[in-house]
Amino acid sequence: MGYEFSCAGLSARRPLYGLGEAPWNLPLSMGLVPFDENKNSFTAKQVNGLLGDKSLPLYNELTVNALDSNYASPEYIAQTRGHQNLVNVIRLPCNRNVWKRLSRGERAGRRKGNNDNRGASAIYGAKYKLNNVGEWGLPPGKGAVFGVKLASGRNCTAKIDTWEEMMVRSKRGHYMKDKPFRLFRVRLLDAASGQGLFKRDMWLGAWGKRAGELEGEEIYWAYRNRYDAEHFFRFGKQRLLLDKYQTPDEGHLENWLEVVSLAYWLLWVGQKQAKHICPKWQRYGKQVKERRANGLKVSPSQVQVQMAGIISGFDQTPFLPKLKIKGKGRELGQTMPRRKRYPVLVKGKKKKKTE
Repeated sequence: MGYEFSCAGLSARRPLYGLGEAPWNLPLSMGLVPFDENKNSFTAKQVNGLLGDKSLPLYNELTVNALDSNYASPEYIAQTRGHQNLVNVIRLPCNRNVWKRLSRGERAGRRKGNNDNRGASAIYGAKYKLNNVGEWGLPPGKGAVFGVKLASGRNCTAKIDTWEEMMVRSKRGHYMKDKPFRLFRVRLLDAASGQGLFKRDMWLGAWGKRAGELEGEEIYWAYRNRYDAEHFFRFGKQRLLLDKYQTPDEGHLENWLEVVSLAYWLLWVGQKQAKHICPKWQRYGKQVKERRANGLKVSPSQVQVQMAGIISGFDQTPFLPKLKIKGKGRELGQTMPRRKRYPVLVKGKKKKKTE
């Protein structure tokens, strides 16, 4: 029981081969999802607001937004299509169906074969199931093969196949016939044996007017960095009290999200002054040794431990206690009205039809 909230963040990790850089994910916009609004539509409004802000560096720059499979819906894709420089890289479920977009010649041939000449011109071609790629009969286009080193230290090869001009169906009033995308199949193979590491392949879709400018390797790393958002959620809940503020007032809760965002940004600014200091039992960890030897960024947890010492080096005048006049409190006999109690609402439950 509680609120869903949506966060759009900026990944600050570089795709370094074999080096685990600290997973910084800087929050740009956080907000509560209203109960009566679709979360994908709410996220689309957040993205539109960020890309439409001329004061931000994202304005008029190529921006890649990586999202999980929950956002592979017309509600998000259709409402962010208007941006010239936005490319959405979204993971697709393995049981999803996609369609091949018909070429102009194929559309003209179908139109000629229609004797009564009624209806709109066909857009969708053959249907393909992602979990049955072996029976497609549709050869992939230009692919990519490159080396990847996992966090466990295992060397593997990433093989990416690409299909152009793929489509998904229009649904729930969102028009998708003019929104083709590039389809990517990602397979991780063992470097020595060439056998697949996972039972299922990873499918990614790239929507956007500039999606053709990105290579398969860039698409792969863009989505790999999406997992840094999960680190921010865990760190925010464990160390920044993101979900600990209990209030019945929505406005207070939204203000608290802003406080947590500012606290995380303060840690990002402080990481320039922080050092790779950790407890004795973590001193010989593989990641700590690699980050220290290669001069990589300090992790958010390490910065938070050192933050008190960093702030103590500032001018303390603004932090000194100030004389304040105590409030008078409530007058004798004053009573406050009872707070209104709201019913518990569960998302996903269909409302009963009333005559």
